This record gives sequence, structure tokens and C-alpha cells, in this order.
Amino acid sequence: MTVTLPNECFGNILIFLDIKTLYKCLFINRYFCKLSIPIIWRDPFILTNSKKSCNRIPLINTLLACLDEDEVSSLIPCVIKFNNKTPLFEYGEFIKKIDHKRIIECIITWLEETNGRNFLSLIEKSNYGVEPNYEKDCRVRKLIDAIYHMIMRKSSSLQEFIIIISENYINLPKPSIFTTYQPGISNLRSLNITNSLNFINDNDTKYHNIMEFLIMVSKFCNCIISSHTCVSSLKIIFKISEIVKLQPLKRISINNCNFNNRNVEYSRKILYNLKFRSETLKELIFDSFNFRLIDISFILELKNLEYLEFNQCVFFYQQFLNKEKLQLKELKLVNCETPSTKAIIESLCNETLVKLTLNIEDVGTAIAIKEYCSNINILNAKFPSYLFFDLIVPHICELSSLKILSIYFIEYRGNYKDQLIKMFGDYLVKVDYLFLNFDIELSSFEYFINNCKANLKKLILTINNDSLRKDYLLCVNNFQNVHNSLKVLEIKKYGKEFCWTREEIKIIDLLKNQDIITFLSYE
Repeated sequence: MTVTLPNECFGNILIFLDIKTLYKCLFINRYFCKLSIPIIWRDPFILTNSKKSCNRIPLINTLLACLDEDEVSSLIPCVIKFNNKTPLFEYGEFIKKIDHKRIIECIITWLEETNGRNFLSLIEKSNYGVEPNYEKDCRVRKLIDAIYHMIMRKSSSLQEFIIIISENYINLPKPSIFTTYQPGISNLRSLNITNSLNFINDNDTKYHNIMEFLIMVSKFCNCIISSHTCVSSLKIIFKISEIVKLQPLKRISINNCNFNNRNVEYSRKILYNLKFRSETLKELIFDSFNFRLIDISFILELKNLEYLEFNQCVFFYQQFLNKEKLQLKELKLVNCETPSTKAIIESLCNETLVKLTLNIEDVGTAIAIKEYCSNINILNAKFPSYLFFDLIVPHICELSSLKILSIYFIEYRGNYKDQLIKMFGDYLVKVDYLFLNFDIELSSFEYFINNCKANLKKLILTINNDSLRKDYLLCVNNFQNVHNSLKVLEIKKYGKEFCWTREEIKIIDLLKNQDIITFLSYE
């Protein structure tokens, strides 16, 4: 096979393939194999997230085959036996992403499979008497240390590190492993630390190496651009705040930090250190964050911020008093407890905003969107069932730059979604893509189709009533006969898959003859 493209160009093409397709490339020829292996091994743990995964055991076998003599010798005291064949590639040098939790899961699965009951019988039960306490077995610790040592010895550019603290968490290896070999962690670009426990005892020795690792990150790294934090440990939060202060972060995500009065100062520290990122930060995400007793007007100092998200956050509003505006391109404000969504829009949004996602809670919110978000192209809007739609929908439909509209419905009581879709049928005049993310009665959909003036190019429709699916398709066909604008029809269904009936296929063929692509998607 003659290849005219340079290896770098061909490798850049293979990057866009999914992992299963890349595995198939290994068997085409040696050329494809040599280019595919480095891409697959950037994140070798990506297919190991299931305990039943058949990938865990061969993965550990391959990693063990890459150990040098000293690393193999370190396993001898624990009588760990494995087939130490010479590997075809130096796989460790390709690894760019480490997921600590998945490494542990793979090691435990490998030990259970290769040692069976002999392994499990040596493991002490945890405090809850349910899950084995694998940390007590020296083989788990030795394998973790040896594999990490090999990766750091071989890896030329480790870029992403994920640490998830969960039940029966096993500590990181000694921090010195991360700096013994060059470049070590100095090229790290992304750091993710997540805690799934309700409480972490900061004095527990099992978390000591995390603290030391975070100190080393602040000291040896200078190019981390992405950080995700979800922890309840005060000491870890303090270390993360130093990373925020010192690293050129472009993206920061802070999740589930529900601080109480006793430790609110720690939450303030990590938040207020964000001001040191005013020149670099592009994306800022708060998820399930409690802003009680915290002034977050510092956000207005992040002049280069383009994406801001608040998801399930509480108690923020009165801090936004600065008249200066951010230059946001996208704002997400979803399921938040706030006195006034309208006030937040007035404080944060202007003509630079192109995408907005939020719950429209009242008429004031709709008016604020029209006034302060006049240039948005994309609107994802959730409507509660208790609103006066006749006062709200007209303001939404008057957004002259709107191209993509996604409508979600939160039904607390009654059946108001049909009223909502009829209102959009009356007022919608200019949208290219429309996504209706809720079931609509056939009569209401017919009303919308007959009255809608917008020349839709793409329609995403949710249909869960199989018996009426043909009638919905006929409505779409009628719409196309009038507008001749539709290019894509996506039928969205929740639950089991289905097959088109003969009658439905005939209508789909009619749509196809009018250049409409029809396809299914499932939730």
C-alpha cells in the first residue's frame, strides 16, 4: 500500500475515529498499526469502566510486560506472577491520561482473575463489612507503584490526571515517582479531582499522598489549562486554590462544594483566587454550588470569560452590582435557586452573547432576554407549567437573530404544554432549527404545523405514542408542502427501539423525495 500523506497528517485523521474503529485498524497492516497504537494508548483505560469489561485483564498484562528489571523485582516479595513477554511496542510512552480509580479497578480485577479465591481470602473486610479492603493487600499497593513507575519512566508527555476519591480509595504512589523522570508531570494540562464521599477526614493518612501530589503540581507544573474540582476536604480545597492562583487556567469547573459557616473561608479562597485568572480564564462552571455568604462579584473581573455556567446553584443575586458587562458568548443558568433570573441576565448579558440556556420563570425573564440578549443565535429554554405563555412567548419569538430554539417543558401540574406549543405556532416566524423536547398532543401539533410561519430547516420531534406516529409524519409532510424548507427530521423516542411500519415508510419516502433526511434517536 502506497501512502502519500506524511505520518503526522495521517495520524491527525485517525484521531477522529472512535476507539473501536481504531482497534480494527490494528489488523489492516503494520503501517496502520503503528499509527493507531499511540492514539489508542493515549488513554488506555477508556474501555475499562465496567467491572465486567474484558479489557481490564489484557490491559494489565500489557502494562506488566513493559516493566523493567527493577520494577519486576519490586513485585517479587508479594509473589506476583505474570507472563513477562517482550511487548511489541513501548506502550507506556504513549500514555497521556491517567485515571487513578480505573488503574486500581483494573489491578483488582486482574488479581481476582489470576489469583481467584486465594486473593479474596487474604483481603480484610472494610469497616462496613461489605466491600473488601484491598488497601491491606500488599500486591495491590506494589502493582500500583510498579505501573505508575513504568508510566512515569516511559511517558514523554503526561497531559491529564484524574483522581476520584470513593469508598475503599487506595492512595496514590509516593509523590517522588512523579518527578524522578523528566518531564514527569511538568507538561500536565488537565487536572480532575472528584470526591464521591460525603466527608473526608483530612487527618487520614490514606489521603496524604494526594496533598503532596497537589503541592508538586503547584511547584512543577506551569501549563495546566483545565481544572475540575469536586471535594469536601478543606486541605485539598486549599491546595486546589493555590493551583488556581498559579496555573494559566482557561477552564475551571467547581462541583458540589456545599460549604457550611465553619469552612466558608476555604470556599472564598478558591473562588477569590479566580481573580488571578482574569487574563486567561475562558470557561467557568459552577455545579451544585452553594454561594451562601459569598460575594461573587469577582466574576465581573474576568474580562476574557466567554462561557459561564450555573447548574443547581443557590443564593446568588445581590452581588451583581457592577455596571460593567462581561463579554460572554454563552451563559447557562439551569435549575438555580435565585430571587431573580431577570436581574442576573441584566447584570451578565449583552450583545456579545450568542447562546443562552435557562429556565424562563416569569415574564420579566423573557423581557430581559429580548432586551439584553438581542444577538443570541441559540436558545435552550425550560418552561414551567404555571406561566402565562401568552405574555412570554411573543417576546421569545421577537428575537431577530435566533436560529436554533430548543423548548423543554417542566410539568408540575395540569397539561399546559399543548397551550405552549400553540402559542409558538401563533408567534414563531424566524427559526431554522426547532427542538420540541416533550410529548405533544396530535391536535396541538397539527395546530402548530398549520399556523407556524417559520421556514424550518431542521425539526426534532419527540413521539412516544407509536400508534399516532404516522399522523405526526403526515403533519410534517403537510408542513413541507407549504414551506418547502425542511431538510432534516429527527424523531426522538424515550425507551425501547422500534421499526417503521409500511405506512410510515411510504410517508418517509414522500419526505425523502422532497430532500428531507429522516432518522431516529433514542434517550
